[in-house]
Parts: sequence; structure tokens; C-alpha cells
Amino acid sequence: MKILTCIFAFMIFACVGSFIGVCFDRIPKGEKIWRGRSHCDVCGKKLSVLELVPIISFICLRGRCHGCKEKISPVSTFIELATATLGTLMIYIYGLTVQGIAFGLTTAILIEITLLDYKTMEISDLACGLIAFSGLALMIWNGSYISSLIGAFCVSVPFLIMALAGGMGLGDVKLMAAVGILLGWKQTLLAAFFGIVIGCIAALILKLRKKRGWKSEIPFGPFLCVGSFLSMLVGEQILSFYLSLL
Repeated sequence: MKILTCIFAFMIFACVGSFIGVCFDRIPKGEKIWRGRSHCDVCGKKLSVLELVPIISFICLRGRCHGCKEKISPVSTFIELATATLGTLMIYIYGLTVQGIAFGLTTAILIEITLLDYKTMEISDLACGLIAFSGLALMIWNGSYISSLIGAFCVSVPFLIMALAGGMGLGDVKLMAAVGILLGWKQTLLAAFFGIVIGCIAALILKLRKKRGWKSEIPFGPFLCVGSFLSMLVGEQILSFYLSLL
């Protein structure tokens, strides 16, 4: 039964990943994501229903347009595969429960935020709102009102102070407020810790490779997204291990 659930979840998340791929392609160009059918960037041929099937269509077409035979960028397929795999992983770990669904959907949203923040340096309010909505549903289900309330402010408030000082964007503040509602204060602090450490390591590597200067603007959202995902994935185990040492 669990295998069937994971197969179904994989299919659903692959479709979600396909939509994320559309957002990643169109939003930076200023195109509407709800209108206009997907088409080949080379010949302009509109894709048929079968050509829009996530992952499978790319494999069947051998990575080439059915019309002009030009190579299709594998980026969208990678997004579909990553979203399907990581989203299903949450369902596998937490089951088809409120927590599993909330964490799975949040994982997909974090992928969308990571990609678009990297490309546009912006985090959408809608994405943060969807994470907050998932958090509210989980909060009501678990009755974790105090932890979620503290979580909404414990990281976002220090980040807000830094944002007002020009140290980061307001999108990062909203993201961590939403994540705080979902994870509660302990795992949110852990998510921020992961994000800051990974961000510092990445910035150091870029500096040493001379791809960015110390004053270069680097989107911080992707690192916070990775930190949030890791906190959802192994946060409870890490906190339990840490507390057992005290």
C-alpha cells in the first residue's frame, strides 16, 4: 500500500514540478504562466498533450522536439524529477498524513522559490503564503499554536532588522516567517542555522574561485530553502540527538 501511495505521490509531484518549470521559464521573461500553451523555443510548435507528460515525454522524444528535431533543454525535466523525488520522499517518511502532505507541498514550493530567487532575486508573496497556509493547517492539526507563533517571529524578526539595515531582502523575512509557522520555533532555528552555514560556505567557495567579490549580491533565499528542507527531513532527529546529550 505504501508503494502505491509513493507512486501516486511521485506522479502528482511530477506534475507540480512541470508547473514549476513553466514558472521558471516564463516569469523571468515577464510572460503569463496561466495563458498560452507550452511550445518549442526553436520552431514555435505548440506541444501536444502527450508531449506535456512530465519526465516520460522527454525520454520518449529522446530530448528532441517532435517537429524540428532540435534538442530540448533538460532543465524542466530535471525540475520535474527533483520535485517528484523530494516531494515523494516526504510522503514516504511521514506517510499520507497532514504533516506528510504539508511537508511535501512545502518542498515543492521551496524548489520554486530557490529557482526563481536565483534567477530574479525575488521571492513571491504567494509562495510564502502557501507555505504559511500549510503551516496553519499543520498547526491546527497538531495543536502546536505556541511553537508556531514563536516560530513565526524567532528568525523573521532578526532578519527584518537586517533587511531594514540593507543586509538582506524582505522576501527572506517573509519566507522564514512562513517556515516558522510550519516548523515551530526549534526546527525554524535549525533551518536558519543550516541556511546560514551553507550560504557562508557557498559564498566562500565563490570568492575563492573568484566568481564573485565579497560585495557581490548573492540571493540568500536558496540557502534558506535548503536549510528548511533539511530541517523538515532530519530536524526532529537532530534535535532529539542534541537534547539527549544534555
